[in-house]
Amino acid sequence: MTKTIDPRIKKTKRSIHDAFSSLLAEKDLDEITIKELAETAEINRKTFYNHYSGIHQLVDEIENELIERFSEALNRSDLSSDLNNPLALYDQLARIFSDEVNLRAHFKKFGFNTSLVQKIVDALKISLMSVFSRKLELDKSILKIAIEYWTAGFVAVFELWYKDGSRESVDKINRTVSILSSSGLHGLLEAHG
Repeated sequence: MTKTIDPRIKKTKRSIHDAFSSLLAEKDLDEITIKELAETAEINRKTFYNHYSGIHQLVDEIENELIERFSEALNRSDLSSDLNNPLALYDQLARIFSDEVNLRAHFKKFGFNTSLVQKIVDALKISLMSVFSRKLELDKSILKIAIEYWTAGFVAVFELWYKDGSRESVDKINRTVSILSSSGLHGLLEAHG
């Protein structure tokens, strides 16, 4: 039996999340204070502390939501076919990566070397390891190397996209990365040769 959450609590938490997203577009995670978060959310500090013990608990909640979304996307995918043609999987992950918690504004202002990005990357690795280890028969040490390589490439491509002013479409980025990850440089040369 699922517990129903009071609509007022949902509204307050949504306000806190929105305020956090707004502040995140302006400053790095470590620079956000509870005082300014409460002011931006138009609540008092006591109300914030009724829901969270601090900024890090709020970030953990957002992180857990991201992990859940990544895990759902990975669980929905048919990895045996997606690993040969991973475009559908990249589309799902890219949508999460570019839409969630005002990440686009944060990335444009601060790049990818921020504490929040590291938390998201770590969450993505955990989610990938959890799902891939259940669905693929690979030695865990090999799987860990593959996930590290894939995650670094995925993040690097999105960082380049943001630095270049997001001129290319996400679809074009995903198609290119999909070909590279399934067929390597040879596949890319065949597709554009």
